[in-house]
Amino acid sequence: MILRLAGALSASLGIAFGTAMVISLNRLARGHDLPMTPFGFRAFAGGPFDELPAPAFKAMGCALLATCAVDVVAGAWLWKGQRRGARLALATSPVSFGLGIGFALPFLLVGVPLRAGLIALGRNRLR
Repeated sequence: MILRLAGALSASLGIAFGTAMVISLNRLARGHDLPMTPFGFRAFAGGPFDELPAPAFKAMGCALLATCAVDVVAGAWLWKGQRRGARLALATSPVSFGLGIGFALPFLLVGVPLRAGLIALGRNRLR
C-alpha cells in the first residue's frame, strides 16, 4: 500500500508538471508568455529561473520535462513494488527538488520529499 502510494504520487507529479511544462514550452516557442494557472498566476514563474535568459529558461524546462518522464516510469515500477522504481525515484529526487526550487513549485517541493519518505517506509516490501 505504501509503495503504491509512492508510485501514484511519483506518476501524478510527473504527469501534472510534465504536461504543464509541455504547454508552457509550446507557448514560449510561439512567442507567447507563460500560461496562467487556474489559481491566477503564471505557470513556472516567480522562482529564480524566471530571471534566466529565455534559452536557459527553456533548457531548465526541458530538464524538468525529462525528469517528469522518468518519474512517471519510476511511479509505474513503484506501483508494482519493484526495487528499480525506488532507485529511480530516489535518483531523480535531488534533480526534481532543485528544479522545484528554481521554478518555485510548492507541490513538487512537498511531493518529492514525501515520495522519498514513503519509499523509506516501504523499503522492506520492495522486490
